[in-house]
Amino acid sequence: MIDAYRGYVSVQECDEMGHMNIQHYIGKTSDSSFHVRHALGMPASEQETSGRGYIALEHHIRFHRELRASDLVAVKSGIVEMGERTGVKYQEMREALSDRLAATFVVNIGCLDLETRRLTQWPVGTKARAETFRTELPDHAKPRGLPREAIERDVSLARADDDGMFESNRSAVNPWECDTNQHMNARFIMSRISDCQGHMWAHAGLSRHEQMAMGLATATVEMRLIYFKELNAGDILFVRTGLVEATDKTLRYRHWMFNAVTNEPICAAEGLGLLFDKETRKAVTIPAQVAKKFDHA
Repeated sequence: MIDAYRGYVSVQECDEMGHMNIQHYIGKTSDSSFHVRHALGMPASEQETSGRGYIALEHHIRFHRELRASDLVAVKSGIVEMGERTGVKYQEMREALSDRLAATFVVNIGCLDLETRRLTQWPVGTKARAETFRTELPDHAKPRGLPREAIERDVSLARADDDGMFESNRSAVNPWECDTNQHMNARFIMSRISDCQGHMWAHAGLSRHEQMAMGLATATVEMRLIYFKELNAGDILFVRTGLVEATDKTLRYRHWMFNAVTNEPICAAEGLGLLFDKETRKAVTIPAQVAKKFDHA
């Protein structure tokens, strides 16, 4: 794999849980993607001339260890497979000093025709370049609790209504949240999902204030995202959230993002989360009254 990112966890990237917020995991790997594009022979600096962009279609993320303020971060990237218009990229994030594994990302990628906004063939030579940093998917990056079929692909507002999914975010796309493809970057889609989490826990009967009073915090351990449509600067959106199921120590939930004008689905996310003791940093049993709320399979 190639070195694709080297950086740092700043205090402002951490949340009340005491660790780096999930949006910044996506943000740092989004930055690493520019190095991948260069290695593939399609740098962002040439996309206006070529008429081709590079996009994420799906993410599977496993969060293995916390990253906290002042940790150093390194990301390596490799290509698992390449088709005619799509491919699979693997990214591995580690704490640079200890080489401790922090997160793994399996990303379905695609070549975007910037005029038609549809997938098109990779440029000549791209597949050959991909062979120079081809990698196998390691066992620690494979699904643990969320296989590929776990995420809903038949997403609609009508289904959200039928399933009793509640609104957890309503916001707009700022120009500075858009990338070189002129659409909302995946980091900021994840930032909306992060914002939904507080509403989700409150709906389940354990608000952030109650968690803090009990010395508890929450963490996401695995997540899948699929992107259906683009959002552009000035677009408005909302998110519906569903509580799916609970085990002894984990919760499964889903977030569906919609365009607030057309009601078209933008993104679906399926996640596994847990509660942990802020002092010991160990997972704790989900309270019974919270687990009962997670009954929408």
